[in-house]
Amino acid sequence: MKSASLLWCHSGVATVHLDKMIFTLVAGDLLFAPEAAFIDDDSQGLVLDICFEKLAITGPARRIHLGQTWNDRLTFEYSRSLLGKDTLSADIVKLFTDRVPTPPLPSPRKARAVAQVLVSNPADQTSLDEFAVLHQISGRTLQRQFLKSTGYTFSEWRAAQRVCVAASLLAHDFSISVVANLVGFAATSSLTRAFRRHTGATPSAFTNGQIGMGTVGQPSLIPATTTFAQLAQDQQLWIYSGTATVTTPGYCRFLGQGDMVTIPAATHTRIDIAAGSIALPVPVGFDEREMELPRVVAAHNQHRKPLRVLEESEWKQLSEELLNTPVPVQI
Repeated sequence: MKSASLLWCHSGVATVHLDKMIFTLVAGDLLFAPEAAFIDDDSQGLVLDICFEKLAITGPARRIHLGQTWNDRLTFEYSRSLLGKDTLSADIVKLFTDRVPTPPLPSPRKARAVAQVLVSNPADQTSLDEFAVLHQISGRTLQRQFLKSTGYTFSEWRAAQRVCVAASLLAHDFSISVVANLVGFAATSSLTRAFRRHTGATPSAFTNGQIGMGTVGQPSLIPATTTFAQLAQDQQLWIYSGTATVTTPGYCRFLGQGDMVTIPAATHTRIDIAAGSIALPVPVGFDEREMELPRVVAAHNQHRKPLRVLEESEWKQLSEELLNTPVPVQI
């Protein structure tokens, strides 16, 4: 993985390495990776690498737990990236729009290494002096590095990072007591004091806000989509769920869940995917009787080549070209 991406843990558990940080993802975790990341080969989880030309998310790496009720929504987003869309959906971007600003990482190398540990695990209880010993630096120097490069003392920076993570968890239906424990506060009263200091509000102010997708913690509905594309080489399209229609000049086919169709290279193609449905391009040679999501993910991890989507200016001409195509029939 060479650029910024979102990593969605669809099932199981996976270990992700990002710069000098290590994240353990469990099913339902979504990680923003601002730079190159790789997943341990021995990981037992299924991770979808969601890459777009315009990801529209900035800042440091951060993880949010959405739960497996988001599996279809994030699998749909994965399919959008493979079908040649260049922009992450707005409702997914909003998941990473921090209601509480993320504290800046310190610039000195040793202070930055300490901060990265706390980003990976906000509940880490290692003290300033203990970190100083680990990095062969005095506690006074480490404190000065934090304050000079971030504007926070070490303890203030750690509290600000915990509050930032806690706000994300609270927005996704975790209880205040559970959040306090997850981010390293000994009691809910400690979490409340930290929130008052860094946000001017109590944690309860962050538990039931809207984040752009209806009820808190619930994914938005999967919309219907239309894609006009031209392939450089033959490719298959597998219907993971729902229905879709594939139209090329002189050919039109309706597809249901589990069906697969081959799209010839250099052919103008219109792909209409019904609301609530997910379609995934796969290399030629896969047997639809043996298709499953892990096989698709493995294939794209080895050789990722999204469809080339035609410019909108070309749509009208292509639509007219396809007007004489017969009405789709069930095959």
